[in-house]
Amino acid sequence: MTASNPGNYYAVPELAAAYDADSEARQDLPFYLSLAGTLGARRVADIGAGTGLLCSLLAGQGHEVIGVEPEETMLSLAASQPHAGTVIWIQGTAESLPDAWTDLVLMTGHVAQYFLDDTSWVQVLTHARRALRPGGRLAFEVRNPDVEAWRRWEGTHSTSRGTVTQTVQREDDRISHTDTWTDGSGTRTTVETLRFPAWNTVTAGLEAAGFTVDECWGNWDRSPVRQDSPEWIFLTGPA
Repeated sequence: MTASNPGNYYAVPELAAAYDADSEARQDLPFYLSLAGTLGARRVADIGAGTGLLCSLLAGQGHEVIGVEPEETMLSLAASQPHAGTVIWIQGTAESLPDAWTDLVLMTGHVAQYFLDDTSWVQVLTHARRALRPGGRLAFEVRNPDVEAWRRWEGTHSTSRGTVTQTVQREDDRISHTDTWTDGSGTRTTVETLRFPAWNTVTAGLEAAGFTVDECWGNWDRSPVRQDSPEWIFLTGPA
């Protein structure tokens, strides 16, 4: 199959099905599993749940879990996760979360970078705050823009289904990458845009939505934030 028009990676079943295999070295999963346990979060909500892997792992640890995901293709994969039957799955966005339900809201897999302007950033944070029970927390991560991770994306890379050739275009704090996926069945092209917001942009949105930063780490080993830290991992609570 050859796709003539760029598409959404998460809507292509053949590509989405390989997401977990291509992301098996993810360090965010054990980090957030540990965080949920440390915080004693009985209920956890995952915004942008994707294939549902984290939701399933959380459910396996005994947490009550809601997974919110807009893309139907990803939710169909989530249904096959080991603990899928104990997770509440919602096709939608953060707006779909119930009021005052959860002890911990998560945005993992750099979901926070899919909100491409200040308005949409504050909106998702506002819905996250609305969903929290008293004493609840919000945790998420964004890539440190000073490290310019997108420069390592360009070129041809191996995947579980063949190869992907990536090109990158930058406009202000938004990075668009065009990916050409090639395997035995043909070629598909997808396009994705992410925001690499400045520190002040992230924290201004948190303040506008009524959050304060409790802790922030620079990597999954909980090291402090430095100029060359690859991540900004935020743990926040209502002001």
